[in-house]
Amino acid sequence: MSVPVNDTSVVIGIIETWKKFGIFDVVLPFLLVFSIIYGILGKTKVFGEKGPAVNAIIAFTIAMTSVLTGWFVGFLTGFLPWVSIISIVIVCGLMLIAMFATDIEEWFTGPHAKRTLQIGAVIVVGSLAAVLIGLAGVDLDLNKGLAAMGLSIVDFWGIMFFLAFIIVIYYISKTPGKKEGA
Repeated sequence: MSVPVNDTSVVIGIIETWKKFGIFDVVLPFLLVFSIIYGILGKTKVFGEKGPAVNAIIAFTIAMTSVLTGWFVGFLTGFLPWVSIISIVIVCGLMLIAMFATDIEEWFTGPHAKRTLQIGAVIVVGSLAAVLIGLAGVDLDLNKGLAAMGLSIVDFWGIMFFLAFIIVIYYISKTPGKKEGA
């Protein structure tokens, strides 16, 4: 059930005011770039003992220059939501592994390590492909392709979740094979 958004609510008013002040177009991108550059320079200790002061100046200069270019802010506002989605997918995957694993470390170091790496690689590559397709502006109309097969988007996701459920059940119920050799 969706809740209607009240355009006159206090929170929406505050966010609109922040938009007018440039918080989202200037301040937040500046802080993001500054923090990342300053952190990298601090971690690598490129400038030795005088590092923190020099790191701050360089990070400030790069962040300010980046924010002044309009395309960079557009890139960030288009890219960061995808990073958030990818992060959520990874966290959900880790939650699923933790839910079904008796020892989560075993999934990354034991006999499941190769399978975990493969699944992770598929998730990362698939997510990156989705990001690149989204950034390229390619319009993949899944509904048209499904309609040609007589399916709806709900049918498609129902099938996908059913297949994922079957795969998870298979791997949970599969008895480990015997290893031969010393």
